[in-house]
Amino acid sequence: MSHKPIWYIKELPTEFCDKAVEEFSQVAPKDAGMGQSGERKDLTQRNTTVRFINPGHWFSYIMHGVAREANLACKWHYDITGQENIQFAEYGVDQHYDWHVDVFPLGEQGLDRKVSVVCLLSDPSEFEGGEFEVKLYGLYKAPLKKGSVIAFPSILEHRVTPVTSGLRRSATVWMNGPRFK
Repeated sequence: MSHKPIWYIKELPTEFCDKAVEEFSQVAPKDAGMGQSGERKDLTQRNTTVRFINPGHWFSYIMHGVAREANLACKWHYDITGQENIQFAEYGVDQHYDWHVDVFPLGEQGLDRKVSVVCLLSDPSEFEGGEFEVKLYGLYKAPLKKGSVIAFPSILEHRVTPVTSGLRRSATVWMNGPRFK
């Protein structure tokens, strides 16, 4: 029996990353929350700073394109009808996001997140720790470098390990569509 790929990775020019960081940094930061409302704060589960960028931003179109490519190439066949804001996240020393999934099965939106798309905006030489990991019948460490965009089904459990030095920056977009039945 063959299995569908758990992720799809594409590389972007590092200049795109630098321009995105420059623009995203103009938005006021806030401490990250959890859940649909983003109000729940649990620093043992998630400790990072985020900024939200309008889905009409040029970087969002790139992320959307990677999600569509991944959905076709990996044969996930998700019905994608929209996307959420870009989440620009910064992880400093001791910051992390423990194991979680990006779907809210009891949510009231009428939509489910189908594909999560994350772009590493920092060069791995700028931080230590901060590994992006996915769990599915084992533990997988994504081989990300600056400009790597990884797309994966939002139902997969994943995390960012604690940063031990430096600053890790990433951008995430969630592609959504009709509720899973």
